[in-house]
Amino acid sequence: MISKYFADFENNISGLDFIVSSEISKRKINDFLGIIECKLIFEKGILEILEVIIIIDGQLIKKKYKYHFQNQAGGMIFRYDNAPHHQAITSFPHHKHLPDMIAESVEPDILMVLSEVKVILDTLIK
Repeated sequence: MISKYFADFENNISGLDFIVSSEISKRKINDFLGIIECKLIFEKGILEILEVIIIIDGQLIKKKYKYHFQNQAGGMIFRYDNAPHHQAITSFPHHKHLPDMIAESVEPDILMVLSEVKVILDTLIK
């Protein structure tokens, strides 16, 4: 199940024409634990990804995740994560960091994040 998730993750990013380059590290610790660390470079930004995947009772769960999107100068555009530090957010532990606020969020997947990145990049490039 971990290996299939890794393959699906790579398939979701492969061939996307707005990705200039990528670095992906996949570590299958055992049949129940895997870690993906990824850096996607775009013309006008960088997306850093961390996912810690566990299998519990046959269900794949993101134990920990971070999708950090920044511009070329290093300024954060957004970051989704589930670090347990914003307990007042009703979607706790899921939340989204924006430059001037913390927002409620659902647990994102890579396709949702890449779609959001693409919209932002299209705006920055125009």
